[in-house]
Amino acid sequence: MTSITIIGCGLMGGSLGLAMKNARPDLVITGWDTPGALETAQQRGAIDRIATSLEDAVSEADLVVLATPLSATLSMVKALKAAISESTWVHDICSVKQPLAKAFSSAPGHERYLGGHPMTGSEKSGIRHADPVLYENATYVLCPPDGMPRDSSFDAVVALLESTGALLLEMDATVHDRIAAHVSHVPQLLSVLLVNLADQARKTDPEVLRLAAGGFRDMTRIAGSPFPMWEDILDTNRDEITQALSSFRGMLDGLLSDLDAGAYPSIGDRFRTAEQTRDFIPTDGKGFLKPLADVFVFTADRPGALVELTGALFKAELSIKDIELLRIRENRGGTFRLGFETSEEANDAIAVLTETGFTAYRL
Repeated sequence: MTSITIIGCGLMGGSLGLAMKNARPDLVITGWDTPGALETAQQRGAIDRIATSLEDAVSEADLVVLATPLSATLSMVKALKAAISESTWVHDICSVKQPLAKAFSSAPGHERYLGGHPMTGSEKSGIRHADPVLYENATYVLCPPDGMPRDSSFDAVVALLESTGALLLEMDATVHDRIAAHVSHVPQLLSVLLVNLADQARKTDPEVLRLAAGGFRDMTRIAGSPFPMWEDILDTNRDEITQALSSFRGMLDGLLSDLDAGAYPSIGDRFRTAEQTRDFIPTDGKGFLKPLADVFVFTADRPGALVELTGALFKAELSIKDIELLRIRENRGGTFRLGFETSEEANDAIAVLTETGFTAYRL
């Protein structure tokens, strides 16, 4: 598998092209998008060739990756199936899976379709922000339809996706969309409503946002996501989202009743259930995210501190799978969260960092 076409060379498609080229320099990647995006994608090395039409882009491809918004992807299914050969694989990275699975199964002909949803992204958009490591260590959901051929060419597609550093997880498209409604789509809507609630409160209490500290920021981090991207998601996964929101409304009504009645033991049960369930998330590998073993490290605010930290782990041959700056105080220092693949590696990292002079611990 050497001829790849990426339709939609923005953040996701461009990052995928960069990651694939890094892993497989022998690949010839063709791009199809708006002229400006294609020129930038070629300049950055995400694609090798600019196609002049959809047919030109896909007619000789071994794999076609659809990295366009869901509505645009759905609109091109029939034209795409008419333009590709029977041996060409088609793969999409849209965040709702059932509509595309149905579209490909209902259109005549081609059967080599593999749905996907990489659980990664950025607050930035466009090819200018494409990153060759965007997919690294990200859970990448695959939703193969029933009866899809699993031959050597299928294995080649899987191997190519794995070469980006992503962690592949297979599940049914229906299950994916139901889970996504609960852990991605509804949280997005609730985050928006929380910010709107605070905005409404500003009319009476103008200082409300000055008191919105870390907890509020954590819960509303995704509230700034652009609506055009979410409109497709809400429309195509509407039934699952509506059902999840209805369940949430029932829980909210129950909480209001308990508050009104002063039934604090019942409210306490909710807290305990939430605490136990959330504690279970890092040890449960069956969800969207493959759990990492987290280590928290305090570093002093001095030149070279982060280099010293990462250097010590490099010398000990300990690989950081994820890193996040949680908080920082000027002239004092900051706390980093480091993710490791196993608990053993996390414990080894604590030993190495403590010996180096850092304060490191696990929760």
